[in-house]
Amino acid sequence: MAKKLILLSCATAFLAVGCVAFPEDGYYDGRYDPRYERRHDYDDRRYDYDRQRWEYQQRQQRVELERRKREIERREWEQNRQKQLQRQKHEQESQRLAEQRKRLSEQQRKQLEQKRKQQVEAERKKREEARKRWQENRKDREQRRDRD
Repeated sequence: MAKKLILLSCATAFLAVGCVAFPEDGYYDGRYDPRYERRHDYDDRRYDYDRQRWEYQQRQQRVELERRKREIERREWEQNRQKQLQRQKHEQESQRLAEQRKRLSEQQRKQLEQKRKQQVEAERKKREEARKRWQENRKDREQRRDRD
């Protein structure tokens, strides 16, 4: 059993060393290859590159977000301006209509007053004529009485 254990350990060690020494990736030709070196400065450069790329993306996103906010604010400002202009037009139109109604009602009032004055004048003339006729009739009657 000990022999089997020793033999198994040796076989495992030989296979493990062989796999490490001769990688089966198709690129190994016995020369130095920096891909297999695990140096820290390579990782640091990669980290720096990744960090720079991330910062650039963050800046781009921030710029795009600010652009969108400005665009939204501009649209809202434009909409508010349009609403304010519409409100002013509506107020001016309503004032114009109110003034027009006021002038119209004033004209109607003047016409009614003039009509009333004409009616009063016509009634006064009728009464005056009626009184004149009455007086003439009375004079005629008195003259007839005096003649009779």
